[in-house]
Amino acid sequence: LLDDNSDPELYTEIDNTERIIDSLDVKLRNEVINVIVLYSPRATDLRKIMSYYDMTAYLERIGDLLMNIRRFMQQIDLKGAVFPHFHADLSKLLSSAENMTQNAIFAFTCQDNKLAKDTIDLDDMVDTLHHDIIRRLRGYGNQTLKEQHLTDILCLSGISYNIERIGDNATNIAEAAIYLMEGKNIKQQIARCQKFRFTCKTRLESYNYMAM
Repeated sequence: LLDDNSDPELYTEIDNTERIIDSLDVKLRNEVINVIVLYSPRATDLRKIMSYYDMTAYLERIGDLLMNIRRFMQQIDLKGAVFPHFHADLSKLLSSAENMTQNAIFAFTCQDNKLAKDTIDLDDMVDTLHHDIIRRLRGYGNQTLKEQHLTDILCLSGISYNIERIGDNATNIAEAAIYLMEGKNIKQQIARCQKFRFTCKTRLESYNYMAM
């Protein structure tokens, strides 16, 4: 869609795939509930079941996010004055989120602990790419814009945000993989690290400002 958003068959394919994902999500959730009710699994088995349950939910959310991107792409003028300046950055952001998702799924299905942790580490790069796109879009705020240009800017912001959220859900899948393998919930540990990095960044920016 980043190269051609006028092909109706492509939108039809996306819609059909979304319906398949939704139906599989419902089927898997029902199977998980039935297994728990019928077999009363013990702690280790229950952890595995809940990990698969979580992964299913994250994959379904990724499908929803892709549908959001599809709707935004329909409204963008690919050859207008705005989109060409962001095509390369969006492609890089999308490719990074795609790699994260593929690696997270592989880490989960193959129980690869290192790959799961490497996937989590990549989330910072996706966040940085997203924030850079948003920062550049804000640069249009001081300009007089045509209606289509404004639409393109808003849609680009929405696309970037949804791609960034795909990266977040890939991180969640990787965390579910670690929980499956180690029985450890590392969300709190990651949150503490992110808070520490944010504090360091804020202090560094304050120092640089005072030094000017």
